[in-house]
Amino acid sequence: MDGSELRRRLDEAVAAIEVLQSENDALRERVGLLEGENRRLAAKLEALTAEGQKNSGNSSKPPSRDPVAERARQAEARRARRAAKAGGKARKPGKQPGQAGKTLEMTDTPDEVVVHRPEACGGCGGDLRDAIVAGVERRQVTDLPEVTPTVTEHRSERLRCDGCGAETAGVFPAGVRAPVSYGPRIRAIVVYLLARQHIPVERTAEAMGDLFGVRLATGTVDAIYSDAARRLVRFIAALVGLLRSLPVLHADETTDRIGTVNCWMHVVSTASYTLIHASATRGFEAIKQAGVLIGYRGVVIHDRLALYWKLRSADHGVCSAHLLRDLASVAARTTQRGWASGLAGLLVEINDACDDARARGLKRLAPAVQASYVARYDTLVAAGLAANPEPRQRPRSPLERQSYNLAVAFETHKTAILAYLHRLDLPMTNNQAERDLRPVKLHRKISSCFKSQAGADRFARVRSYLSTTRKNDIGALEALVRLFNDDPWMPPAPQAA
Repeated sequence: MDGSELRRRLDEAVAAIEVLQSENDALRERVGLLEGENRRLAAKLEALTAEGQKNSGNSSKPPSRDPVAERARQAEARRARRAAKAGGKARKPGKQPGQAGKTLEMTDTPDEVVVHRPEACGGCGGDLRDAIVAGVERRQVTDLPEVTPTVTEHRSERLRCDGCGAETAGVFPAGVRAPVSYGPRIRAIVVYLLARQHIPVERTAEAMGDLFGVRLATGTVDAIYSDAARRLVRFIAALVGLLRSLPVLHADETTDRIGTVNCWMHVVSTASYTLIHASATRGFEAIKQAGVLIGYRGVVIHDRLALYWKLRSADHGVCSAHLLRDLASVAARTTQRGWASGLAGLLVEINDACDDARARGLKRLAPAVQASYVARYDTLVAAGLAANPEPRQRPRSPLERQSYNLAVAFETHKTAILAYLHRLDLPMTNNQAERDLRPVKLHRKISSCFKSQAGADRFARVRSYLSTTRKNDIGALEALVRLFNDDPWMPPAPQAA
């Protein structure tokens, strides 16, 4: 083989190698693209799987959105917990064996007595009109009389003085302002149906006619509701002042709608008082509008929403119920289960210890016990941070972000998360605020949205009044009648510091 032929074959081999190299580079690029797409799809599948596994026990989803299987699982878990508390045997619903039953009780002062006397003997048919009474069996029926409105006419007489001839007119009562008006009880029932039972305006007007024979236009119903809100200005101001003086407050917020636009209902509450504030924003401006938490120096229990950390003068307590849901969600991933499940168990264990200490009349847990819990907390948080190193080389998936952010939150907000460990007057959860916001969810479910900001404002005011009065053992109707009699129930004055 001469040199030219060898050179030709060598050139062909080099060209073939270049082609193969080019194809290899293209394949490598293709593999890289496919690997990236595979990672993206895997992350999407993981996120969708996690979303499908979310329920009211491991996320903020309401119980109404739980699937049937999850409801059954939670019901079985509740039965198991009840059985454990009862010593291994679950308590059946209803009357327990060996206990006396309870039913309607007879009164000794019935409003009416109807006697049923037989006229003829059931044995021989003899006349019993003059027979001696051998015994009496009593049965009572409790019912409501037909309710009809009563009309009271007020007349103001003008009297002429014999001495000077001037005429002086009698003064009408404070609530008698128009030629024809509705009294405080009718107005109270209207607001009770609207704000306490969440019945829409049209159906409230219908109910007043069906139940009481009072025919009201929907405009009148709406005006009565607005009048109630106007009468509560002084109550709301007093409530704000009182709440600012209390050592521990619960705060939360939930969404509602004005037409097609979101609005927010913010609550600040305790076991005895409730303030609900309607705002167009979820942010810090709503806190300013409500007027309670700006400059507040007590402890605010919340769900660690960013806006609450802006309250610099207050101390903070984080709701462990939210943390337990987040931990349950993160623990669904095998790589996160150890530290997440461990922290969840620790939070519950600390709460049990605090409950036991309160039951024994202690003012705090022993320092050694507190130190032991804190050490275990630190160890578990360190494990969580080790399982979630801050990724710098590639973007995090939603699940990676969730577990990383949660581990960092446990490190950053340690003092607030463990606040109930160090102070037995602080609760583990923010359930108080969530309970006080539940009527907002009921209103949205039953009555849909508000038509205006004014409608949201009046709902918030009236609900604040009804929730607070109920917490202080004052019935809703009694509280509303007092309101329309210009004598609303008022919260006590703040105690001097």
